[in-house]
Amino acid sequence: MIFRADLRRLALLLGLAALLASCAEPEERASPFQAAQAALARGDGLTAESRLRTVLDQGGSDETELAAYFGQAALQQDDRGKARRWLGEGAFSPETAGLGYRLLGQLEMRENRLAQAGAAFDRALGADPDNPELWTDIGRLRYRGGEQLQAVEAAERALAIDPGNAAGLRFRAQLVRDSHGARHAIPWFETALEAAPDDVGLLTDYAAILGDAGEAAAALAVLRRASELASGAPKLAYLNAVIAARGGEFDLARSLLLSAPAAELETSAASLLSGVLDLELGNHASAAQTFDRLSQSQPDNRLLIHLLARSLMLAGGESELVARLSERASERHASPYLQTAVGRALEALDRREEAAVFLDAAARPANLVITPLPSRTRPEALRTDQLDDGTGLRDFTREFLRTGQSGRAVAEADRFARDHAGSGDASSLLGDALLANGEIDRAIRAYSQAAEIRLDWPLTRRLVAAYIARGDSDAVGEVLERYLRGGGNEAEAAGLYGGWLAYRGQYAMAGSILDSAIAHGARSDPAVLAMRSQVAARLGDRADARRFAWRAYKLQPLFPPAIRALAQASEDAALVARLERKLAKVTTR
Repeated sequence: MIFRADLRRLALLLGLAALLASCAEPEERASPFQAAQAALARGDGLTAESRLRTVLDQGGSDETELAAYFGQAALQQDDRGKARRWLGEGAFSPETAGLGYRLLGQLEMRENRLAQAGAAFDRALGADPDNPELWTDIGRLRYRGGEQLQAVEAAERALAIDPGNAAGLRFRAQLVRDSHGARHAIPWFETALEAAPDDVGLLTDYAAILGDAGEAAAALAVLRRASELASGAPKLAYLNAVIAARGGEFDLARSLLLSAPAAELETSAASLLSGVLDLELGNHASAAQTFDRLSQSQPDNRLLIHLLARSLMLAGGESELVARLSERASERHASPYLQTAVGRALEALDRREEAAVFLDAAARPANLVITPLPSRTRPEALRTDQLDDGTGLRDFTREFLRTGQSGRAVAEADRFARDHAGSGDASSLLGDALLANGEIDRAIRAYSQAAEIRLDWPLTRRLVAAYIARGDSDAVGEVLERYLRGGGNEAEAAGLYGGWLAYRGQYAMAGSILDSAIAHGARSDPAVLAMRSQVAARLGDRADARRFAWRAYKLQPLFPPAIRALAQASEDAALVARLERKLAKVTTR
């Protein structure tokens, strides 16, 4: 958990920084170059560019002496075209060459030109080999290139050069977030802010981490401070919108999102948020169009398919929902959510016999079993068996697994993992292939290696499935606890952990965890609600046991755990008898 004392300490630091700034010599009295440097230090690229223009117009410096600083100001404004005009030619003075080439490397990374970024960083190393911020950028490049373990080494090199370097601490915080969760990254961000309390980019990242950890009020306070320093900084409007949406302030979130720069509104993340806001505000047809567009470019993204199904249903588009998604819902790997959505749509169309097939499939008890999903990525990516691109190899391996060639999938994934030692993604992909091939222990080792780099929910879920396959219940609980303790907010994880605690007889804690799952996304999950009913019964709370059982049963009246929970919680003998007959009928199918 986040300690309130830490947040109070951060507020004190920010307030002290503001007080010191007010007591310092006003920026207007500084020279234009000094004012530009101060603006760059706090991430205010717009002001910095204006001051640099003044320096250039005064004729005290030529363009080679200022090019690196102009490029830095452009990058802070996220204006890549302008940044390339200043940085692309490498026309820097000897004193600014290290900075210039480092910034050029940053620009190349933003444009996904990783080889060119590496070349720029090599030139920067030649000019300034012991620069901690350069080693931080090298670490970011290695991370992007799939060399995550080597990225950690670069971060450690940066902090060995300067333990108080804000950029190095910020990168280390981001690595800790990936491997251990948002909550564990908070102290690293606080230490970085002690070194650079007015760094807008650092404040923005810190606000995002606080939001991920569920500390919305603290996140908004940090964003307000960032806005005071540089109101036009990238991501501020978007992050404010995200945090407002998490707090249920959907109208405010919409207003904030619309105030974001056009370039940010065009990102997939902003489009997803826009669709979710439309869904919450009742603009269901608009939401459906957004999710439809996103799913075209991300055909294997289940979340988008679920959101599309929900928005179509709420928009009254049952016919379109059935036409577009019934084939997916018929597949062996279809989720109960999608099966239920198609079933309800068919009921609304009075096609009840067809609806029964989908609703019956959704109601069958499901274990946490990981099986290879068919890929809907274009088949051109599957034409070669010597792929060096991780995404292409993922789809190719899925095709091997789908067609039963699990041995070949293991061979390809193993080759890729050897060629990309230190890549968490490569280890995760190898674990998938090994798990499908029945090599449980090797799969666990591969997943565990990937988890040291990035433990997100998809990887946690697969690691849990592998431990279940091995019959290691203790390890299942440890993995789920690690994910949740780090700030993971996936409702399914809380539901599984609550069930694990109940199995262990820890009913009070199980009830608390399941309540959290219900409050954060599982309120329509009949399995979680049925389990919560049984936990309430164990705790002697008959009223809650009946309440949760009825909620589960109304959501899915053919779901055996929901039927069983209601039969156990009800005091109506006639109802109990009917439920027991129904349960016997359903479970013998």
